[in-house]
Amino acid sequence: MRRLGAALGICMAMAALAGAARAAEGDAAAAAARAADAAALQAWLPLAEHGDSAAQLHVGQMLRDGRGVRWHDFEGAAAWFRRAAAGGNAEAQYALGRLHYEGFLVPRDTAEMRTMLKAAAGQGHARARLTLGVIYEYGLDDIDHDYTTALMWYELARRGAPELDGMIARLRSRVSRKMTQAQIAEALRRAEAWPPAVE
Repeated sequence: MRRLGAALGICMAMAALAGAARAAEGDAAAAAARAADAAALQAWLPLAEHGDSAAQLHVGQMLRDGRGVRWHDFEGAAAWFRRAAAGGNAEAQYALGRLHYEGFLVPRDTAEMRTMLKAAAGQGHARARLTLGVIYEYGLDDIDHDYTTALMWYELARRGAPELDGMIARLRSRVSRKMTQAQIAEALRRAEAWPPAVE
């Protein structure tokens, strides 16, 4: 019986050591990832400061996600996204629009949010179109719900984003149930006529 107890004790000690080793490996991997992120951020910053919109986007994403920095910096991320968006970067326009849409990361500015999302959507950014659909389906702050516009954006989101097809189908079905046949026909007509001559 003593031998069995000793064997169990040895097995438990070995399991504890193995767990501690895995935790140490995990800590080491996390530290290496943090160091790599910090180095990447330092590499992107000079390019971003010299106007490279792709670098500005990367810096914004890293600040937003808390990579290479001690804490998430949403205001800093918004500033970098804004600079990249001014250069026409659709992903940065979307990222800035999403920060405003989420609202708790930076103070919500619905005018800038709508401008950025529409700019990205105008360049074919499917997720920006999808976000606009949700905004118009439910309304947000000073933006009233408008099912016709929501369905138009969902319809436009289908173009070139097969990975979103399932989600878009559910959203289209949901908003269509709230609409008249005339509203649906108008939404589809507007999507077919996209882009509008005057926005």
